[in-house]
Amino acid sequence: MKLVFLYGPAAVGKLTVARELTRLTGYPIFDNHLSIDYAARLLDWGTPSYVSFLRALRLFTFRQMAQMGLKGLIFTFVYTPPSSDEFIGQVLEVCEQSGIEVLWVKLEAPPEVLLQRVALPERKSLKKLSRPERLLQMLEQGALQGIPFGQSLRVDTSQLLPEQAARVIVQHFGLQAPS
Repeated sequence: MKLVFLYGPAAVGKLTVARELTRLTGYPIFDNHLSIDYAARLLDWGTPSYVSFLRALRLFTFRQMAQMGLKGLIFTFVYTPPSSDEFIGQVLEVCEQSGIEVLWVKLEAPPEVLLQRVALPERKSLKKLSRPERLLQMLEQGALQGIPFGQSLRVDTSQLLPEQAARVIVQHFGLQAPS
C-alpha cells in the first residue's frame, strides 16, 4: 500500500488537495480531523491518554488498510516538531512492518497566505483552526518545517490550484488512476 502523507501547516490546503488526489487516484482520505474529533469525544483533549489513543488509532488504521489490500491511502497531518517526531517514528515503524510505502508530501504557502485562508468562514464550519493567533503560534512552533525522516515532495499551494497540486503529486510518484 502507498500512504500519501500530506502534511503542512493549518490552512495550507491539505484536505482540499487530498480530495483532488482521491478523484485522480481513487485512494480514500483519512483526514487528521476525523481521528482528532473521535479521540476528543472519548478522552480529554491533549492529555497523555488522548495523545496515546490518537496515535494508536491512526497507526491501527494504516495497518488495517494495508492488511485489507488497499492500494493507497491519503493521510493529512500538521507536523510540529519536536512533539510530532515520536509519532512520525511510529509511522515509519508500522509502515516498515506492514509493507507500506510512505510518500511524504509537504504542502507549503507563505505565512501571509495562510493567515488569509485561516480566517475563511468555511474553516469554522468544518471545526478547523480558524484563529490567526493560533496559526501564528503553530508557525512559531515549527509547523513550516519539513519532516526530517525522509525526502518530501514540496508543493506550494499558493502557486497552484488544488487540482494542479494533486496532479504534481500523482506525476511525481507515478500514482495510478482507478481502473
